[in-house]
Amino acid sequence: MSLRTNPRTLTFSIISGLLLLIAMPSAAQVPSAKDSNFVEDNPVVARLDSLATLAFFTNEKFTTDRDKLNIYHFPADSIPYYPDSVYRARIEQLNLHSPFQYVYNDQVKAYVELYTSKKRKLASRMLGLAELYFPMFEEQLDIYEIPLELKYLAIIESALNPIAKSRCGASGLWQFMLATGKMYNLQVTSYVDDRFDPYKSTVAACRHLRDLYAIYHDWAIVLAAYNAGSGTINRAIRTANLDTNQRVTYWNIRSFLPVETQNYVPAFIGASYMMNYSAEHNIYPVAPEYFSCEIDTITLRSMVTLNQIASYLCIPIAQVQFLNPAYKKGVIPASPQTPYVLRLPRNLMVDFINNQESVYAYKSPQDLQSDKDLAAASTMKPPVTTTTTQKPGTTTTTTTTTTTTTTQVKPATTTTTTTTTQVKPATTTTTKPATTNKYVYHTVQSGDSLWSIAGRYKATVDELRRLNNLKSSSTIYPGQKLKVAVTG
Repeated sequence: MSLRTNPRTLTFSIISGLLLLIAMPSAAQVPSAKDSNFVEDNPVVARLDSLATLAFFTNEKFTTDRDKLNIYHFPADSIPYYPDSVYRARIEQLNLHSPFQYVYNDQVKAYVELYTSKKRKLASRMLGLAELYFPMFEEQLDIYEIPLELKYLAIIESALNPIAKSRCGASGLWQFMLATGKMYNLQVTSYVDDRFDPYKSTVAACRHLRDLYAIYHDWAIVLAAYNAGSGTINRAIRTANLDTNQRVTYWNIRSFLPVETQNYVPAFIGASYMMNYSAEHNIYPVAPEYFSCEIDTITLRSMVTLNQIASYLCIPIAQVQFLNPAYKKGVIPASPQTPYVLRLPRNLMVDFINNQESVYAYKSPQDLQSDKDLAAASTMKPPVTTTTTQKPGTTTTTTTTTTTTTTQVKPATTTTTTTTTQVKPATTTTTKPATTNKYVYHTVQSGDSLWSIAGRYKATVDELRRLNNLKSSSTIYPGQKLKVAVTG
């Protein structure tokens, strides 16, 4: 929500924002982690669930069937264009049904053509993603008494990409900057970034839009302030030097705004047009991975990783990450004092609820391999080597459990009197080290680091990494158990 949306970067934003929509692997491609202890759902309850969700689908008007949607009988490769009079009439229809002031001009036409001609395939993907996000957007906009059409704001902000992040740090569907997000209770920690949470960020966006409207009483100016900030808008109003009786509108201060903000409202109107008149441009939705009615939520009070959930429930990890984008490192650091929400497909939520303890205890193949490597390293015996020292007339051989070392000393200077001393080979012995290492397991607490843990046990960070098969880029998380060597 800073100066980041301009006519040159809008296209890039849409392209990069929709890369996540490349088809994800199906659940059938994931090896099963279910065992004999897996608790299947009660069939009676399952039938009740099926009946409860039936209405969502019998009343569902959404379809991706081009034959049904192509009511104008366009050829598959046709890109329709219309005269200005048609665009103006259609946008006037939008204006009649919204408190937002829709207008048509050359700037708006440029963005209509962007969405309906140059970026048609990406527009199709956004039409599909709208089926996942728009029901939730509309619910919150209605609660805060904001025009429902402002749901299209997320299109120009993020192209409906929940993990979108701009170069200046704005993040999520609604592109909150860190400071602005904190004003609306969007918390950011090392493990969680609420700006990426679809629900929390939508609530925050509604509150922010409501606050801006209380200042400006004009929805177009509200959008401009959402993009550029209130300070920029106030400076533009002063610079415009309008007559005392002249009403302040976006269009009569537009020329005094930054270029990015001058294009922001036309882009919003262009996106609104595309979402309402896609069929008239031979554009049809791509089916989303999930519909809004297919997602369920549960509150967790124990820590778990997304990898544990995906592996145990046999769902691609990419899908779990897509539904839970706020967990930056794949860890849900939930506790009784700090609960967090997990989102899953409705049909898998039942399996999670029935098998929660097993999910928490489950270790993925990657976890098991790490444990196996650690066990092998801890039982490995050091190699037996020989150290040989040679002097004139003296040979000593000692077998030790150290690295092979050979030292040769030059013969001593010869004198007139020669003395020869022969020493019998020393008895082969193995010397035990003065101290032995014992191992303990440290449970990582919030705020721990490898450096602090090493200091506590008088160890080194490198030693901790070696014992726990950690790379320099590895991250530790609360609840993780680390093997530590202590001198005994």
